[in-house]
Amino acid sequence: MAEVEKKDKKSGISRRDFIKGTGLAVGGVAISSTVLGTACGTPAATTTPNTSTTKPTPTPGTPAPVKPVEIIRAPEGVVSLNVNGQKIVMEVKPEWSLAFVLREKLGLVALKVGCDRGECGACNILVDGKPHLACTMMAIESGDRTIVTLEGLASGPNLHPVQKLFLDNSTFQCGYCTPGMIISAVALLTKTPKPTLDQARLAIAGNLCYCGDYTRIVNTIAKGL
Repeated sequence: MAEVEKKDKKSGISRRDFIKGTGLAVGGVAISSTVLGTACGTPAATTTPNTSTTKPTPTPGTPAPVKPVEIIRAPEGVVSLNVNGQKIVMEVKPEWSLAFVLREKLGLVALKVGCDRGECGACNILVDGKPHLACTMMAIESGDRTIVTLEGLASGPNLHPVQKLFLDNSTFQCGYCTPGMIISAVALLTKTPKPTLDQARLAIAGNLCYCGDYTRIVNTIAKGL
């Protein structure tokens, strides 16, 4: 059924005409407000993209990122060794101990390697005049230090006085610990030519005798030079 337009008897305006007029009025007010705001200098609202470089705050309980571990390699190359009065320039690897270099590379086999962890004293040598365990020293770190092994004590065919002292008193059995014992005795007798028994015992406290011949060794050292 066709819609029957009903007009207001007094005004002569139909319902459809009234709705159209109201819509135009509302649209005109909105346009007028925008134009008026622009004319008065009020900037229109704009959306600015977020360009902030601030790092997001980590959520509590979230593990921090793990940084890669920097691998620091030990030095490797040429070292200058002062061994038994001779200067020797050679290339060494970072893992080589001084005991390994003296025995295997320089052929100074009087030095013995027993435990290879600084407990038995068989690899005892003199470094700057003091007894040191060669198995606990790295060759790369031993440059420019005065190193003396048992071979360096004698002067040609002439034995060092401490070597002769041990030989005259038969102060050894198997002899494996003897080089280290002599080195300890040299360090003591150089400073204390006539030591007491206690001083002799203290001097060889870091030397292990596999045969247990400590009494004879201590008595020999106590005889002094």
